[in-house]
Amino acid sequence: MKINLLILLTVLITSIKAEIIIVTNKNSDINSLSHEAVKYLYLSKVNKIDNVIIMPLLSEDDSLHKKFVKEILNKNIEQYSSYWARLVFTGRAAIPRKLSKKEIKQKLMEKNTITYMDKKDMNKNWKIIYEE
Repeated sequence: MKINLLILLTVLITSIKAEIIIVTNKNSDINSLSHEAVKYLYLSKVNKIDNVIIMPLLSEDDSLHKKFVKEILNKNIEQYSSYWARLVFTGRAAIPRKLSKKEIKQKLMEKNTITYMDKKDMNKNWKIIYEE
């Protein structure tokens, strides 16, 4: 009985775990990004890769956002918030606005926008440009 319960819990936990990917419009000039490039874009250290201006989008889904910050940016949410507070205070950047799934879908119609999402939410209008 204990073994069956353990197996069931393992399967449930595995299926709940989101697999974060970075996507863009399928017609985008961006074909792939390195982990470092994704971090630099989302931390506002750069806004261009290979002379292509890229607009990173943030999700208002808190659990997805926290997972992205932890796994891709290698920060906890407090470090991330503190980082942005410093950028705003010094005038180097404005706080990016978090968007709903609907807003993200609309923005991804634009050519060189990128966003993070759970791989299960992928659709045919986008292409994956980064996944671990």
